[in-house]
Amino acid sequence: MSPVRTISPAPSELHVGDYVVRRYETSDAPELVRAVTESLSHLSPWMTWAKFEPQSVEQKEELIRCWSAEWDAGVNFTMGIFLGERVVGGTGLHLRGAENTVEIGYWVHVDFVGIGIATMVSQSLTELAFAIWPEIDFVEIHHDEENVASGKVPLHLGFQHVRTVERSPEAPSESGVLYHWAMARNK
Repeated sequence: MSPVRTISPAPSELHVGDYVVRRYETSDAPELVRAVTESLSHLSPWMTWAKFEPQSVEQKEELIRCWSAEWDAGVNFTMGIFLGERVVGGTGLHLRGAENTVEIGYWVHVDFVGIGIATMVSQSLTELAFAIWPEIDFVEIHHDEENVASGKVPLHLGFQHVRTVERSPEAPSESGVLYHWAMARNK
């Protein structure tokens, strides 16, 4: 088993246009439950974690505590995308790939799809990763080939398609063909 990768913690809050991208707090649990539940039919085809939804507020509080522990340990940085107090999506910087790589994940509330939130947030997180972590040379975004909307984000931001990986589908609408996109640090 390979050792757990760690990195210095990310900033707890980032302002992106009208949105605040920040670390979840347990007090966000009711709003997160509402946002995910309202978007479940939109998320279920693509998000493997959606099969465990809907969750109770108590379950979300426990999940947020787990995310907080991962954050404090420097192994995973899961964040909400907020418009005022409303959760309009989720994102994160994840240490799931190669040693010098961080991956961005994202989802957007069904009422906010198609207005560029995932693109704006991913751009800001890419810039942040390169600014605060000198050991990171690549930021990646992965998506199933059938998730065309998700694939528009890295394409729009100028990420390069670096590989295609076949795997067993993990969500109902997935084909099992995963596209990996990467942005390299400008040296």
